[in-house]
Amino acid sequence: MQICFLLELYMALENSDTKLSYCDTKYPVILVSGLGFHDENKLIQYWGNIPDYLKQYGCDVFTAQQAAFLSIPDNAIKLKFRILDILEKTKKNKINIIGHSKGGLEARYLVSKLGMDDHVASITTLGTPHYGAKLADIIVGKLPIPKFAAARLVNLYALLIGDKRPDSLRAVEQITIDGMKRFNDEVPDSAKVYYQSYASHVNKEYPHILWKTMAYIIRDYEGKNDGMVGIESSKWGNYRGLMFTKEAPSVSHGDMIGLIPFIGNPKFDAKAYLADIIHDLREMEF
Repeated sequence: MQICFLLELYMALENSDTKLSYCDTKYPVILVSGLGFHDENKLIQYWGNIPDYLKQYGCDVFTAQQAAFLSIPDNAIKLKFRILDILEKTKKNKINIIGHSKGGLEARYLVSKLGMDDHVASITTLGTPHYGAKLADIIVGKLPIPKFAAARLVNLYALLIGDKRPDSLRAVEQITIDGMKRFNDEVPDSAKVYYQSYASHVNKEYPHILWKTMAYIIRDYEGKNDGMVGIESSKWGNYRGLMFTKEAPSVSHGDMIGLIPFIGNPKFDAKAYLADIIHDLREMEF
């Protein structure tokens, strides 16, 4: 999938039936957002035009409607009821979850701690800090202002974008290195669910200084990274490799889902790449 080969091949042979079947998975797909934004934000839509694009290729796709700054367990509870509602509407008994960043952790918690492993066929994580994010340790421990004061400022932002009861400090502390050690001890995988993961990498050729700077700051701690999460931390279950294309060999944490394109890599087509991921799930009969 390095150059979205499957989708390009299908389009070369395109007819209406082919287009409508490319992402037509056995079970519906839900996209779960990560920390900082959510898919109901009117200013910056987390998934942008990705859901509409996937629907054109036959995907029965939904967004999770998660809070931007809520703890993993609290968001997982919200996710549970969202999924149960989707399953009732679609008359299906399982769903495929694609979780970006912290959203992947909420998917794992949902399956292992909330009794949903009978209703989840697969979990695909994109840039999820399974072993913690050093950036979270820096935010919690090294900012020049007290962390509780910083949390109040972030909570104010969260309220402005629509969160009802934000808990930003807890949300960030949970994805620190130590926080994720505890999480992994307490949240074992379910044998009933297929787990796969993807990472990405910001290199020196990346087209925007912000992501290059962030990647440089955490490189000594995490090695190669996407500007927020290290490649090694992103690996979970069946690791499928780095997300990139011939046109965009360097992809940031935000580029994975086309988030904030004006400071990202405009050459990376996130919607086509996600279509290929979902097509793979279709081929695996998920």
